[in-house]
Amino acid sequence: MTTIKLSEAKAHLGRYARKAAQGQQFIIADRNKPVAVIGPAPQPEAGVRPKLGLMNGQASIPEDFDAPIEAFENDFYGE
Repeated sequence: MTTIKLSEAKAHLGRYARKAAQGQQFIIADRNKPVAVIGPAPQPEAGVRPKLGLMNGQASIPEDFDAPIEAFENDFYGE
């Protein structure tokens, strides 16, 4: 893995991002201390789609969800 200075990474982030997309990894160092790693992002498996409705039935909206809140209206508009 190649180590690059933080200032170099800031100045040429696009270049390093493109190289990371091709599989290279870089260590970013600030004052010679490693602070971050840039590398390729994990790719979803081919043909795998996110499942919809995983939280179905686990959340509900109460009937009075959009009912006015008297205390708020009194504070906002005055009594």
